[in-house]
Amino acid sequence: MDDPVLILAPRGRDAAIAADLLARHAIRAEVVTDLPALIAALGTDARAGAGAVLLTEEALATMDDGPLAATLAAQPGWSDLPFILLANGGRAPRSAEAARRVEALGNVVLLERPLHAEALLGAVRSALKARGRQYELRAAARTLERAVADRTRELETASASLAFALEAAGMGSWDMDLATGLIERSARHDEIFGYAEPLPRWSFETMLRHVDPRQRAGVAQAFEDAQVSGHFDVELAITGADGNARWITKKGRIRHDAAGRPVRMTGVVADITARKEADVQLAQAQKMDAIGQLTGGVAHDFNNLLTPIVGSLDMVRRRHRDDERTQRMIGNALQAAERAATLTQRLLAFARRQALQPRAVDVGALIDGIVDLIRRSLGPTIRVVLEVPRHLPPASVDPNQLELALLNLAINARDAMPAGGQLTITASAATAGERNLLGLVPGDYVRLLATDTGTGMDKATLARAAEPFFSTKGVGKGTGLGLSMIHGLAAQSGGTLRLDSALGIGTTVELWLPISHDPAEQVVERPVDPTAAREAARILLVDDEDIVRGATADMLRDIGYDVVEARSASQALAMLRGGAAVDLLVTDYLMPGMTGAALITECRTGGPAIPALLITGYAAAGEDVPADVPRLAKPFRQVDLAARVDDLLTAAPSSSGGGRLRLVR
Repeated sequence: MDDPVLILAPRGRDAAIAADLLARHAIRAEVVTDLPALIAALGTDARAGAGAVLLTEEALATMDDGPLAATLAAQPGWSDLPFILLANGGRAPRSAEAARRVEALGNVVLLERPLHAEALLGAVRSALKARGRQYELRAAARTLERAVADRTRELETASASLAFALEAAGMGSWDMDLATGLIERSARHDEIFGYAEPLPRWSFETMLRHVDPRQRAGVAQAFEDAQVSGHFDVELAITGADGNARWITKKGRIRHDAAGRPVRMTGVVADITARKEADVQLAQAQKMDAIGQLTGGVAHDFNNLLTPIVGSLDMVRRRHRDDERTQRMIGNALQAAERAATLTQRLLAFARRQALQPRAVDVGALIDGIVDLIRRSLGPTIRVVLEVPRHLPPASVDPNQLELALLNLAINARDAMPAGGQLTITASAATAGERNLLGLVPGDYVRLLATDTGTGMDKATLARAAEPFFSTKGVGKGTGLGLSMIHGLAAQSGGTLRLDSALGIGTTVELWLPISHDPAEQVVERPVDPTAAREAARILLVDDEDIVRGATADMLRDIGYDVVEARSASQALAMLRGGAAVDLLVTDYLMPGMTGAALITECRTGGPAIPALLITGYAAAGEDVPADVPRLAKPFRQVDLAARVDDLLTAAPSSSGGGRLRLVR
């Protein structure tokens, strides 16, 4: 205890004797001459300055104790300054005034004189010990005060951040007393309901009056259910106080008291009119919209499902060549499967995740090859004009995707010309300069234009035309993926898509594709029948999907190959390391644990370069796929699978037993 004992004993040598006694026992003491000096030493509120006060009764009797009483009354909550009062020791009782003065000191110990030195020392030590505990309480109180202040600041910051976040999100907050039904809310809450100024009183019934009458019963039931489930979550069509119709979402959570009874419901409200309007515009593509959120994975799974369907239909058609009715039914089924495959290609193109296989393409020859199909698709009322010069440089693009893009443009043009008109398809070589406005890398391109004389689009529609799922066609007449697919193809190929349109004049779609410095590949027509196995080659087939693996194996066995199946890359590696010898590896790309590309790389590090074919619904970025590995997109026809396998085996070294792959570790 560093604070001194203050001594006020104005008569004789009492102060000096007491100070000397305390000093001899290592207790710091200070003598004060009068009451003002005592108050000055204590401080204005007795916070510090003294561990205790030693006071004689005669000093107390002769002074004005009002200032001292005021100082003691101003002590903080932790402080109760101890007084040791040396009484006169007379037998007569104290007067009422003397008793009042003693009581005003508060924490006082009376010592009657004459007294022994040990009694005084004991009283002083006890007072100082009590004062020390008060200081400990002060430290704890200050720590608690700081913690409370810090927590208060945190809560204020969190509250301000929450209010800012709600405002930024355009949300209003509300808090309902379930006992009274009254709702406290933010100003934004009432704005959402169309009020320029907040209403003085708001209740659940106030909200319900704004709700579409067809929804009121359901909303009321949802509110009742929330008091059991604890969750209130509704989307409402309302008519605001300003007369505007809008959609809102209102979410709330129940709060309970200590006994578990629901007492309050707190939540947020938001205006979702823009979102609901978009939902209405895309009502005909709701399922497609859901697929679009998971485009890559869903399309991959869809392609996996189509692969055994197409393959099995192919084999059945070959085995029933003479049954005209069966051939017709299978042909219809194959046509439907190919349309489904086209849809997945659109989805993958929109997501820019389709396994494009760009190569040098003679655009003029490709257009010549599909122009008859385009004319049949458009009908006799629409004239198709081609303006394609000879000797165009080849474009670097996936030819199948380009054919699909041109067909989509033709169908869009047909729908824009219900009374007939003209579609002009133009191709030309073009150069993008250093400061081109299309965002293209400077260089040489092939530019394709499809110009119709249809109804055209206004500026608002034109701005959204390439958005996924946006369509101006009627319900059931379009998915809204056509132009977004073409946009994805152009971007992924290193080009771009540009639209120009005017109401009543028509639309021009401009597709830029980079040129290829390789010579254009010759178009080879697909054979009618699959190429039969030239020798009894053994193929290791790896796919984690049982039905896909089974159907692919059946297609290969049907044309004479020996097939060994594995359901994972790890199982395939175990078979090879166990001594299995194969001539060709056919593997899916996306599999749990290890991709098909990683499997091919692992096989090549453990032995000779095995011929390999990658089959996939999509190959994501495909960065781990070796450059020399060919790919076959799912779903595939038996004739395409047979051709790829035959090409690989023909180009590979002798597939006799000595040349087969075995991994030895």
